[in-house]
Amino acid sequence: MKKCIALLLAAALTVPLAACGSGGGKDENAPVQTLGWFVMEREDGVALDDLSDQETYLVHVYDLIPDESENAELSSFASHYSVTLNETNTYEPMGASFSLGYTDPNDANYFMVASGYALPWEIDEVPAGSDPIRCVSVYKVNTNDLTEDTAGVFTLESSQPYESAPLDCEISFTAEDITPITRFDDVFQVEEDPEAAMISAAYFQRVRSVCNNIITGHLFNSLFSNGLTSYQNGLTMIGGWTEYGVFSVTGLAGMSEEFYGDAFDESQSDIEGLPAFDMEVVQARYPDLPIEEFEAALDSWLTNGPIALEALSAGQDAGEAGDLADAAVQDMKTYGPQILEGYTAHLKGE
Repeated sequence: MKKCIALLLAAALTVPLAACGSGGGKDENAPVQTLGWFVMEREDGVALDDLSDQETYLVHVYDLIPDESENAELSSFASHYSVTLNETNTYEPMGASFSLGYTDPNDANYFMVASGYALPWEIDEVPAGSDPIRCVSVYKVNTNDLTEDTAGVFTLESSQPYESAPLDCEISFTAEDITPITRFDDVFQVEEDPEAAMISAAYFQRVRSVCNNIITGHLFNSLFSNGLTSYQNGLTMIGGWTEYGVFSVTGLAGMSEEFYGDAFDESQSDIEGLPAFDMEVVQARYPDLPIEEFEAALDSWLTNGPIALEALSAGQDAGEAGDLADAAVQDMKTYGPQILEGYTAHLKGE
């Protein structure tokens, strides 16, 4: 199926802006501007979240352009952001949720949460004169609706559109406007700096991978209750992830070439095209999150933890290194959830 979709859909490197109103064409003054349409390629027999073999994801990235003088209220109904394919099947966008508990969201949810894009029905109002609001809608669609002749219409219905430039609109698109992708990170090609967008979105997964067991109560509790072996395992695992791991917007994609050394086989790696972590890039995008504090605590734990462990293994007191390592764990338990909650705040309308 992957080959089929790739052949049927023309993968445009730059997707032109579509106009509000029926039909095609460009209108850069329209209140809704499409940045890209993307379809997830499916390998035959390979699972994709909870989708059936006949389903895949269609992703729409677009900007809402505020009116210069008039506020607009948007609808909270998902059905008001629908896509109709081939004048036959109409799809509503997926909702997104993320619980800091035991629930493990699927890849589409991770993308929507970590992308930094607004989920449209969460926007109550478009303030006049504000910056454009970048939105994303993700649809589960029937792969049979995606052919070389596919024609679609995105329909947006607001609660109170601008009188001067109605926000209610239809945007038409065809197969030539849809870009096949193999992972959600490829959607960020619409950005002026795709690599920075990928790094910032993937940071959610870096922090989540470190802190996941703070939340579920397994790993970090075992650092204190299950002895030195557990502590060493935690240091080794998290040290490997954060020094050599390459993260995507949906999780740990693999380990870097430095980790494998001469045994690295690019053909067996899932990290091609994914950039390495860069704290300054993430800080620039999320200046209000305690990123530097979390990374300093992580570095302190990975530095002082082995020193304390060596002393304990020799029957000695962990000393100052033990105190520093314990303090670092507590800091990670404080700052990590704050970062994750910062990413997910928009789901609460904050």
